[in-house]
Amino acid sequence: MKFLIGTAIITGVALLGSRITFLRRQFGLGVKNIFFTGIEYILLGLALGVSGIGILDREMIGNFHPFLIFGLSWVGFLYGMQFEVKGLRTLPKRYFSITSIQALITFLFISISMFLFLYFVHGHAIDRTVIISFILGIAGLSTAQSALAIVNMNFRFRNQRLIDLLRYIAGVDGLFALLFFALFLAFTDPVSSSLASPLSVFRWVGLTIFTALIPTLIFLLMNRTRYRHEEFLLILTGIIAFTGGISSYLSLSPIISGLTAGIAIANTCKYRNRALKFLNNGEKPIYIIMLIILGAGWDLNTRVNLALVAIFILFRSIGKVAGNLAGVKSFRSAFHIPGTIGFSLLSEGGLTFGIIISFIILYPDYSAQVIPVILISAFIFELISPRLILGFFRKTENRKPDQGKGRT
Repeated sequence: MKFLIGTAIITGVALLGSRITFLRRQFGLGVKNIFFTGIEYILLGLALGVSGIGILDREMIGNFHPFLIFGLSWVGFLYGMQFEVKGLRTLPKRYFSITSIQALITFLFISISMFLFLYFVHGHAIDRTVIISFILGIAGLSTAQSALAIVNMNFRFRNQRLIDLLRYIAGVDGLFALLFFALFLAFTDPVSSSLASPLSVFRWVGLTIFTALIPTLIFLLMNRTRYRHEEFLLILTGIIAFTGGISSYLSLSPIISGLTAGIAIANTCKYRNRALKFLNNGEKPIYIIMLIILGAGWDLNTRVNLALVAIFILFRSIGKVAGNLAGVKSFRSAFHIPGTIGFSLLSEGGLTFGIIISFIILYPDYSAQVIPVILISAFIFELISPRLILGFFRKTENRKPDQGKGRT
């Protein structure tokens, strides 16, 4: 009975949440960004979960793992299908160079700093320290586009090229986060929670390519025949479910397999836009359910290491600012790019949650230590990011009020 009640609540919230928006309400920019990112669904999951009224207990969360696997595969497909090589070539090459430099520096700064803190201050075992510091570095690397979108809804900016650069970095650095996550999974062993052997690395890479390319080939072969719209959607949903299922069966990451398959389909299938539209339409309810389950898994009875949360917020902020400063100073630009651009790229949600969910499925023993860091920091970053972006444009004197839109 509890499973039926919990399923009904989650389904109802997902359906309502996918149709109701709070963005036009008279809230501050930070609160609007909280709603836009979906943090409220994490809080709802916390209330329903093991630390709340207990409807979503450990057993029920385990029963939702097949859906989480499907959802992660969906997110991977959605993200991968946006990377069409022909479309990326139309943008300035220096944008990608700036993004790659800031991504590498941000990841290294967060990972190394967290490793030193955990190893020398808390005295964790070396393998556990490496795993926690690396996954926090990967999670801290990704930038959500929500805060920039919220500010852009309420203000008009004069320097459109600077906005395009911010959108590009926020959109593409997630690809680096997934690539680093793939390397992390390749070089670690979920069973022993230690570093993997060289043979295991080659096995992981081969199986991941297999679980991505086989569904891609099946999808491309099936699309040689004309289908009605409903049949096409059914085929695509089946391919996503198959990719997630086979990757999970082989102890791989559905989000990485989905990403690889999505990139392959985006650059080989003539129905890319049709598939991408379907994935976009179905993303929100799937995302909401995943956030509720993520929040339900946070056990408040386990003591939260607030020092670790504070250090992560500090190191991520420094890494983002330093990484973006190094990126923009490495290339000449046709327009002025302020060195403080990193303060506009601190929004954390979205893809970060997908990476963390994928991580805790494979490494459940680390959930009690990683989940609080990510969720608390995400709440803080989403709350302050819109104001930081607005302050960034005010200081660069590139903002003018949009008279046609409501100003917050």
